Amino acid sequence: MTRALVLGGTRFVGRAVVEALLPSFEVSVLNRGTRPLWDPRIVQVVADRCDAASAHAALRRDYEVVVDVSGTEPRHVRNVLDTPAVAGAVRYVYVSSASVYRRGPAGPPFREGDPDGGDPAWGGYGEDKAECERLLSGLPGLTVLRPPYVYGPHNTEARESFLWARMLAGQPIFVPGEGRTRIQFCHVGDLARTVAAACAGTLAPGTYNVGGPGTCTLTEYLDLLAEVAGTGHRLVHVHGEDVPARSYFPFRDLELTLDTTRLGRAGSGACTPLADGLRGTLAWLRAYGSLTDEPTEQEKTWRATTR
Repeated sequence: MTRALVLGGTRFVGRAVVEALLPSFEVSVLNRGTRPLWDPRIVQVVADRCDAASAHAALRRDYEVVVDVSGTEPRHVRNVLDTPAVAGAVRYVYVSSASVYRRGPAGPPFREGDPDGGDPAWGGYGEDKAECERLLSGLPGLTVLRPPYVYGPHNTEARESFLWARMLAGQPIFVPGEGRTRIQFCHVGDLARTVAAACAGTLAPGTYNVGGPGTCTLTEYLDLLAEVAGTGHRLVHVHGEDVPARSYFPFRDLELTLDTTRLGRAGSGACTPLADGLRGTLAWLRAYGSLTDEPTEQEKTWRATTR
C-alpha cells in the first residue's frame, strides 16, 4: 500500500483529507500530538514543524506522497523541505488558498495564471501562503490547490455555525454594506477528494482552483442559511469603511470568486451544491458540534463602540 504523510491531519481540512486517503493509502500524520487520533489505521508522527530540529528528527522515513494542509508560514515549509520524507516523495500536494491572488484591474473571478503573491487585504495570510507556494515550486510532482472559503463538518472557523446560531436565537445579523459582495465556497469533502485524486495520480501535477459550483452574494448566502435551518433572519446593514467587516461578520467584505475551469477539465472538480453541503453541515452541527449565539469578542467590542 502506498505510504502517504499528511502534515497536519487532525483538524477540519486535514481530518477530511486523512479520511479520503485511508481506504487506499497507509496514512501517517505529522503534528504536535495534542489531539487524539480517531482511527487506529492512522500512524502518529509527533513533531513541531515550527522547529526545524524537531521536524528533521521525526521525518526520517520515506513516503511516496506528502500532503501539506498545515503549512501557513514560510518556515513551516523550509523546515520540512530537505527531510528524507519530502525529498523522497513522488508527489507533494499543497493546500494553499485563493488569498494568494492579488487584486488588479481585471478582478475576480481569479484564474490560475492571474498575478499572485498574496493580497495584503488578507492581513499577511495570503502573502505567507504565496511564499510557501514559491518555496515548493521546484519539487517534482507538485500539486497546488487554491480553495476559497471552505465549509463543512469539523469546521474550526465559526462562520456558518455562528450565523446559524444567531438566526436560531432571533439575534440580528450585521451585514457589510448592502450585502452584494460575491463569494464562493468549497465543501471540505470536495477538497479532500481532490487531494486524494492528486495523491493517486489521477489528477496531474499543477496548480488548480478548487471551488464549488456557483457563487452567491452575502445576502443570498444568508437567505440560504435561513432556508436550510427553517428559520427567518433579521439583517442589519452596516455602512462605513471605518468599521472592518471582520469585526462583526465572519467574512471580509471582499469579492472572492474563482474560475475553476482547469480543474473541471481535469475531471476532478468540486461538485457539492452549496445548499446540499449546508444541509449536511447543519445536521452534523446539531448531532456533534455546537450552535451558540454568544457574540465573539470582536463583535462585543464593535457593539460597545457603536451604541
